[in-house]
Amino acid sequence: MCNRVAAENRLAELRFEAGTIESTSLDRLDVLVALHACDTATDDAIAKGVQAGASLILVAPCCHQELRPRLRPPPVLGPALRHGILRERQAEFVTDALRAALLEWAGYGAKVFEFISTEHTAKNVMIVGVKRTRETDREELARQVREFAAFYGIRSQRLAGQLGFKLVEA
Repeated sequence: MCNRVAAENRLAELRFEAGTIESTSLDRLDVLVALHACDTATDDAIAKGVQAGASLILVAPCCHQELRPRLRPPPVLGPALRHGILRERQAEFVTDALRAALLEWAGYGAKVFEFISTEHTAKNVMIVGVKRTRETDREELARQVREFAAFYGIRSQRLAGQLGFKLVEA
């Protein structure tokens, strides 16, 4: 249906494809949008966008399960994070902050914000990456990413792996 609407509106360069993120091959694209991609599917989408050189990446993450059981917060946060809901929210924060930081390391300007009222959905965070036109200090960005990951005891994460970024230096 989307391709038909695009054709009817003479948008020949606009194409929609259905399928899994992993099975979709993208050589080049301008914009990548992934809404409520569960758990690591958000990472898969971001990685595909970066690898295909997308000028704009928009993702609305959902179901942050990968890091939650592996979070090793500093001792001062231990008593607070023994409560399930707070640990879940912390996992969401850490996961999305790490995603934004990795986008910046990969050459994108990143923004994280609420895109819809919480009365409609609790999963209302959007991460936007806009490809930069000028170079940044990737070494400094890498240091910041590694420090953040170390603070929470994170040694691996799917997006980092897909981008070839080592969270722990050998």
